[in-house]
Amino acid sequence: MKYLKRLISFVIISILLLNFVFCGTKGIFYEVRSDYGKAYILGSIHYGTPDLYPLDPLIEKVFIETEALVVELDITDSQNIFKTQSYLFRRGIYKKGDSIENYLDSESVGYLKKLLGEENFEQIKIFKPWVLLLQISSSVLNSASDMRYGIDFYFLNRAKKLNKKIIPLETVEEQLDAFSEIPEEDQLNILKTILQGLKQEEHSKNDLSLLLDAYKNGDEEKLLNFLMKDREKKEYKIFYEHIFYRRNFKFAERIKKLLGEYKSLFIVVGAGHLIGENNVIKLLESEGFLGSKIF
Repeated sequence: MKYLKRLISFVIISILLLNFVFCGTKGIFYEVRSDYGKAYILGSIHYGTPDLYPLDPLIEKVFIETEALVVELDITDSQNIFKTQSYLFRRGIYKKGDSIENYLDSESVGYLKKLLGEENFEQIKIFKPWVLLLQISSSVLNSASDMRYGIDFYFLNRAKKLNKKIIPLETVEEQLDAFSEIPEEDQLNILKTILQGLKQEEHSKNDLSLLLDAYKNGDEEKLLNFLMKDREKKEYKIFYEHIFYRRNFKFAERIKKLLGEYKSLFIVVGAGHLIGENNVIKLLESEGFLGSKIF
């Protein structure tokens, strides 16, 4: 009887342990190999919630074993925060006396005030559409999630605790150029379209929940639908060209160079850069790298 009780206890504990081991978030995770080295590339969700963790143990294991962490940009570096602020005031502000109110219809302005708050709007109305797009995205995401639970932030903090080398794929200026160099007329069209969509649908926390669930389960098809669903729409094509496709080519080229310098890398880039057409994995494969999907 004692043996039976011990056996039952062992089985229960084993099941609990197995559930713990296999229930971790998977995301979109690839291995890419060359004759010189290998890279493990994890698609990131930049904002998250506590239940995004733990990650799958294999992801954690690989992270520990690799030589360096590669990210789009080190968002924990205070110097990058100062550089971002400087860039916004150099390239993101209208000339004195001008504001977004002169370029949007009254209905869009009214909803923008409602979305960001009247007081906030008065402070940021001097910014150009691309800056407001970033502000709206941050406002909507912060209502239901937190950057501190984003995958990038998690691994940057882990790397610093482990004294692991951190390598950025782009500078602050390069990242913000992707937004600011979209022609201003297109910026306005995108801003109006997004405001109209938010007004009609009243963005819900459930949208983010569905996105996070798709990410946790490594459901590439659902992630493609969430992150790239508007890529064929006329008003968004130039947005995807600047924010995703051009940067994909740049990321692939820099990863290729890094793999000539390091034997093993752990790379974290936005999940949208690993799915759809001309994604980073496909571009590396076109250069002769061998890519295989882990999750």
